Amino acid sequence: MTAKGASGVLDRAAWVLLWVLVFSIPWEKSVWVPGIGTLTHVIGICAFAAGFLAVASSRSFRPLNAAMVVAAGFVLWSALTFFWSVDPPATVLQAFRLAELWAMWWLIWSLCREPRRQDQLLEAYVWGAVAASGWAFIRYLHHEQTYWRRYAAAGFDPNDFGLILALAAPIALYLALRSTGWKRWCYSAAVLVMLAAILLTASRTALIATFVAFTFGFWTWRRADVSQRIAAVVLMVLLALGVFELAPAASRERLDTLPQELAGGTFHGRTRIWKAGLFFFLDHPVLGAGSGAYPEAVRPALGVPGVPGIRNVAHNTFLSVLVECGVAGFLIYGLLLALLALYVWNMRPVERALWAVMLATWAVGVSTLTWEHYKPTWLIMALIATEWAWSYWPASRNA
Repeated sequence: MTAKGASGVLDRAAWVLLWVLVFSIPWEKSVWVPGIGTLTHVIGICAFAAGFLAVASSRSFRPLNAAMVVAAGFVLWSALTFFWSVDPPATVLQAFRLAELWAMWWLIWSLCREPRRQDQLLEAYVWGAVAASGWAFIRYLHHEQTYWRRYAAAGFDPNDFGLILALAAPIALYLALRSTGWKRWCYSAAVLVMLAAILLTASRTALIATFVAFTFGFWTWRRADVSQRIAAVVLMVLLALGVFELAPAASRERLDTLPQELAGGTFHGRTRIWKAGLFFFLDHPVLGAGSGAYPEAVRPALGVPGVPGIRNVAHNTFLSVLVECGVAGFLIYGLLLALLALYVWNMRPVERALWAVMLATWAVGVSTLTWEHYKPTWLIMALIATEWAWSYWPASRNA
């Protein structure tokens, strides 16, 4: 086999592994490999190895864009916080997580060089979310509660799981908009399946994020045909009916408390954790507590949770970055988000609608979740970068 042929085989193998990696993200915590970690982690290592060999053999290293450079800077700063961290082991673990996530971004950037591949990764995430929803349905039918009368795929917190599914909804609506015939209805059906699973989580955060996700259908209203408009309205109505009538009684009871929580609640005790974090930040504003060290930073004020395995994480991604990485790290992270927003602004109209809604859905969701080290966050960043590359700079398709 020629060197070019071997490089092509490696590229295809890496692409298949990357597709499987993205497909597995919505259910990654449900399947574990003893002694190694999640199956997704194993797939990711194999995908990166094959992808690096493919790129190296063909000598087709793609220049990094500005967002990737800034993201690398955030990873580096997170690692440097080890030297003043209040919890060095947690900082080491967080630094490795972020480095692996940056490697995933690099892999997507290197292999996803044409629009069709971008669509394939979007499809992978949607169908992974559908599979994860199915897992949640099975647990519901077997009365395998994650928390009291709340359900999710195995291994997941219902709030995290609900946001993972909420992020898949605008992607499915986007793919439906661009598809015809039976594929279009498959994507609409996928949204319906995910809505049902989101209601089973009884996550108030995920519910709000899902309503934000549905703004994609109205943002692209003029570009959609009649059937797509009807589908968007029907799905929105079914979501509303689910909250008040169709969801299980236990889910409806919890979701009904949303107005009270927004008006003056504690967000299930989160406000207490937020205040403790802010007090620590005021004492250590520049350097922070150390990446991943939020639970240790607030321990003197809050103590140790009485439930084994539960830690007082920030429950807010922006606050988590601020307290753990200080003003310096927060500015780097803010610059990264600003660059991604600028990329979205320069996209074509439909793609701009998709990624603007994705960023808004993510921002709403992570306001009560700690997601700076979660794969969906970095997947969104990577796909925004690749979409921008050929939306704003078409020559980069073959770079």
